[in-house]
Amino acid sequence: MNILNLFITKDNAIIFLFKIYYFIALLLVLTTLTSLVISQNVYDRQTKVLYPNNFESKNLDQSLDKLHMAKLTEENYISKNVNLELILETNLVPNIIISKLPSDIKTLKSSQKRKTLFIKIALPIIILENERILYTNNKIKNLKKRIEFISRSDARWLLSKMKEYKLDEYSIDKLIQRVDKIPVSLALAQAAIESGWGTSRFAIEGNALFGQYIWDKNKNGIVPEDRDLDANYKIKSFNNLSDSVASYMKNLNTNHHYSEFRLNRSNMRNNNLPLNGITLSKYLYNYSIEDDYSDKIKNIIKTNRFEDFEDLEIEKKNNIKLSEII
Repeated sequence: MNILNLFITKDNAIIFLFKIYYFIALLLVLTTLTSLVISQNVYDRQTKVLYPNNFESKNLDQSLDKLHMAKLTEENYISKNVNLELILETNLVPNIIISKLPSDIKTLKSSQKRKTLFIKIALPIIILENERILYTNNKIKNLKKRIEFISRSDARWLLSKMKEYKLDEYSIDKLIQRVDKIPVSLALAQAAIESGWGTSRFAIEGNALFGQYIWDKNKNGIVPEDRDLDANYKIKSFNNLSDSVASYMKNLNTNHHYSEFRLNRSNMRNNNLPLNGITLSKYLYNYSIEDDYSDKIKNIIKTNRFEDFEDLEIEKKNNIKLSEII
């Protein structure tokens, strides 16, 4: 029989046989797809190195990789991949970067689960940004040691950093004082306070973890609902949580309101003392209009034992960026 005749045959028996084969093939495909979805609970996952060996790369991939999940709650992805007890035991934090807070974080009935989830999301971002800053700090120190022999490109790089960190004079020592890490305990405590443990409107809608004010009409921001009619400030918003953390750290490292904070941090460095979030929190009284703001930071640090997270490192593995959360 000509093979072409199989497709144009009017023989009911052959047509019925083809229908059976087609149904079986379709059933096998559906079964395979269903099995994959149930077993992985993930439809698309991409892994990338966020800072590939060179923290100074200007071509950092800022695109948001897609990870479609049923829900990102305490029982799902983060809980399975970020174990705080194991982190404290190994001093290593999984290299998992969350681009946005899960919109359902407010629905977690347990306040402890909500806090734990927030810590698991914020901790890797804070540590990774500190590592980037320390990379720059070490490069500046190395250039200082051989300042008389540095290349023209290195000299231009130093000048660009002085401009970036808002120095009004050429001073490598002052640049080193500004380009330094923020204690993890301090950053975590302020993020918790300013974002309501990730539940504030500014955190969920604008990835704003630290409640930074802006007055520039051309910059992205969210208008507070209780803002006075004659006020013109907004809460600065960001494309992702990493940008929020980077902006917060740059703010503490450049704004004149926090010069006392930077000076005392530098004194700790010069005396070979570990940076202490509780001690340094007393110099952030200008961050908020609340009279007891520094005490509030201290209490959050102590109550949640945030000082245990000070000496952690990011695992040197491919970074997983999660962004699109259903």
